[in-house]
Amino acid sequence: MSTRVLSVANSKGGVGKSTVTILLASALAKQLKKKVLILDTDSQASVWNWLESEKRIYDIAPLVTVEKIMPAHVRMFLDKFGEEYDIVFIDVPRMTHGLNESATLQMLYYCDSVLIPVVGARMDVASTAEFYNLVEDAKKEKEKMDFSYTVYGFLNRESNRKDHQEAKAMLTSHLTMEMLDNSLRDLKLFTTPSLYESILDTKEGRARFEPFFKELVQKLKLK
Repeated sequence: MSTRVLSVANSKGGVGKSTVTILLASALAKQLKKKVLILDTDSQASVWNWLESEKRIYDIAPLVTVEKIMPAHVRMFLDKFGEEYDIVFIDVPRMTHGLNESATLQMLYYCDSVLIPVVGARMDVASTAEFYNLVEDAKKEKEKMDFSYTVYGFLNRESNRKDHQEAKAMLTSHLTMEMLDNSLRDLKLFTTPSLYESILDTKEGRARFEPFFKELVQKLKLK
């Protein structure tokens, strides 16, 4: 399998994109024995800072390699080192000044799969709809040149609130966004990811995360 380039991305802040990136990356590295890299291109460097904080706790190597990198350097890095990894996650810059920020858009074109986390509130769904249209434009352009490009949405921090239950229906009916069947619940378990341990190594982690993980691996053909 050639190197896969993925991103968990949304223009909306606070939807858990960096957290889900770490959860997925560590599980792919541990359970599927993949060599995984995260390129942290966000100015807040959430993934990189998380790694630095975990280094104080562990005296072993992390499951996942993390590089803090400027968006302008991503293409050169992928060309030079990308083939050394099975899977590369790009943690994209947040869109602080509007949906046409070139750095984030360029990162989306480097990917072959984009996962869009959605928090189930009407305003969040509306902003996700705008972002999804940008991703769909990227998909069309890449497919014109015979590149594969896969896009899935998923509910993150799902609860039993009515607006959360309506979010998935709104996105699939109005946007035709393909949503994963499985979602991630609003649980403390998902707020403390690790680059040194896999969430699937615990009983609760397997019960809560494995259905989502298995569906994603199957649909993105990551095995």
